[in-house]
Amino acid sequence: LRTPNFGRKSLNEIKEVLSSMGLHLGMDVEDWPPDNIEDLAKKLEDQF
Repeated sequence: LRTPNFGRKSLNEIKEVLSSMGLHLGMDVEDWPPDNIEDLAKKLEDQF
């Protein structure tokens, strides 16, 4: 692992949390990104 202070234990903890949500690293998310991703990003920018 290349990131300082980010070890195997941290990675395993992240994998465990993702798994509890039915997710995993490297998965494909259906219909992502949405076709209107730029519009959504602009809306978020405008909020700040």
